[in-house]
Amino acid sequence: MPDPTWLPEVLREAGLQVEEYPGWKDRGHGDFGDIWGVVCHHTGNPPPGNNPGYIANHPTLGLCSQLHLSRSGVFTVCGAGIAWHAGMGSYPGLPTNNANQVTIGIEAENNGTEGWSDAQYNAYTAGVAAILRKLGEPASHAIGHKEWAGGSQGKWDPGGIDMDDFRADVDTQLKGDPIMSLTDAEQVELLQKVRKVHHELTYGFQSRVAGSPFRDTVAGYVLNSDAADFRNEQRLKALELKVDQLLAVLVPKAGA
Repeated sequence: MPDPTWLPEVLREAGLQVEEYPGWKDRGHGDFGDIWGVVCHHTGNPPPGNNPGYIANHPTLGLCSQLHLSRSGVFTVCGAGIAWHAGMGSYPGLPTNNANQVTIGIEAENNGTEGWSDAQYNAYTAGVAAILRKLGEPASHAIGHKEWAGGSQGKWDPGGIDMDDFRADVDTQLKGDPIMSLTDAEQVELLQKVRKVHHELTYGFQSRVAGSPFRDTVAGYVLNSDAADFRNEQRLKALELKVDQLLAVLVPKAGA
């Protein structure tokens, strides 16, 4: 996968507010290959070290995360190339001391002890879910910097967030798009069912009266019309059931 120049589009499609820092498309320490997932941080710095400009142009690191998340829940895309955000560390599934090349970093404006507003936390989980959905990865591919570098660097960010709870909330966001939870074969099967129902709705209610053996008598026409209406009514009920079954897959029940 090339550099994630899709970040603004993907985040906006998730209903999130996004700003773009000048020059972000050309900022970074080289180009991505495959992207494993997301590493979550808090800035930890007082102003001016907690703003998008600092993340885009860190005085010693240059680009130090692809995204900045404000306290009000606004994402700023700071760069599309590799960022120096993870440092030394290890985590199952990631190359030791080399997470920068395979992860997207998010720096959330927070000192780690002040708590998280609903606006910022909800944007955090929704943004991570949107990125993982684009990558085709599960919630387990979102980790905290403390999980990567707690031992090697003493990192503890994002402070005040239990990452298991965070991943559960990200997973809930991912399951909000049931199509993404289906396998390719299941999606093909579902599409075939939708096309069949569409065809039946479009062509299935044409009157059979014209082909009736009683079409030359008024009584036969009326009787056959009643029979056609009954058949159509039954077919409609059957189609409504099929549509309900499809909706049960496409739109899960609230709280499910």
